[in-house]
Amino acid sequence: MTRLLPIGPQQGAVVVPLPSAESSALPADGELVARALRDDRWALQLLYRRHVRRVAERVIRLLSRSAEAEDVVQDAFVSAFRDLATLADPSRFGPWLMRIAVRQVHRRFRRRRLLARLGLDRGADDARLEQIAGPTLEPELRLDLARLDDALLTLPTELRLAWMLRHVEGCELTELAEQCGCSLSTVKRRLTRAERHLRALLADAAPEGTPHG
Repeated sequence: MTRLLPIGPQQGAVVVPLPSAESSALPADGELVARALRDDRWALQLLYRRHVRRVAERVIRLLSRSAEAEDVVQDAFVSAFRDLATLADPSRFGPWLMRIAVRQVHRRFRRRRLLARLGLDRGADDARLEQIAGPTLEPELRLDLARLDDALLTLPTELRLAWMLRHVEGCELTELAEQCGCSLSTVKRRLTRAERHLRALLADAAPEGTPHG
């Protein structure tokens, strides 16, 4: 389970305005953060425009629900801008923001599970791995992704997020630990537990005569 899954960002799933913000003439994040701390609203707008697409794409893949993604993205930016003065290294705004977004996703999963226990979860998982896979994906691989989607639902939230960030988002271990807000050893344990759990479930779900790998 070390290769990245054959999926990419879903097109048109999150309705978030994204004026162009990529230009070598524009200030770097560190300078924009410094300006924002001096109440420069243009700097805040540019930070938003520069990072919103990447955050939105990751959030929708982690959540598997397009309807929830926009709220989570907006909450992440609101939290980041509110706490901007606590950012130790302004040049690291992007990774810091992504960590906040992942934390918001974790909270959303916790809320979702509570609603499910109460029979009040009406959300639709319309951005599962199988659904956002490329249209040319082979039917066998698409079926494998559907089985994986079902297996991921059985994981505790912290294990699911660690596995998704590693194997879907392609995070290196140090980045993964940062995104999850835990130590490197903790994130390694989470990955091991997640992979062991998924391997067992997927082996049990394999059709008769399918070799277990």
